Amino acid sequence: MSLTRRSLIASIGGGAVFQASSASASAALPGWLTWWEDDDYQFHGGIYDPPRQLFELINAVDQNGDPFTFADHLGEVIFVYFGYTYCPDACPATLSEWREVQAELGDDAAKVNFVMVTVDPERDSPARLKEYIEFWDPAFFGVSMSPEDTTTLTGQWGITAIKETPAANGTYTVTHDVSTYVVDPKGQLRLTYPLGFDPADMAEDIRHLLDGD
Repeated sequence: MSLTRRSLIASIGGGAVFQASSASASAALPGWLTWWEDDDYQFHGGIYDPPRQLFELINAVDQNGDPFTFADHLGEVIFVYFGYTYCPDACPATLSEWREVQAELGDDAAKVNFVMVTVDPERDSPARLKEYIEFWDPAFFGVSMSPEDTTTLTGQWGITAIKETPAANGTYTVTHDVSTYVVDPKGQLRLTYPLGFDPADMAEDIRHLLDGD
């Protein structure tokens, strides 16, 4: 496949980061992300060039308490988002976008797994995740790990997840990355989208990944 460089994002650092309770997020993408176009199709999202190593979940369980790994879903596309159920705005906005992507995909949505990995395991038990995730869609996955394993995984992925100082009543927010990451059917980290990306464009990209691009 003939590839032509269209543009290169030169910013260095992680993906878009959401400051807790803020109304907006930075959409800066890392320096190794680029947009590519080939003879037939130009991906809308930022592409990892080359595809990046996928760091596996560590002793993770889903909202039903069942073991969950990315490897179990090879051959399908996986959306990955690092969030938490008490998030006031970015997480609900992301899961709402995912529902729109599902609608755009139609029957192809059955080949896509939507996975939110909590960055707040102290509060996000499987039962709490089940209630939250299934409000959005029972087909979504809410995944949790121990606090120690969560810290290890977010470090491997380069994900920002900072627990803010609790209020007097003990409640707190978490400053966290708000990008959606896409794993292709080969188990490679291929695409990323900042919060607010067009669901129709995301769905178009996913169809091309499912077709083997």
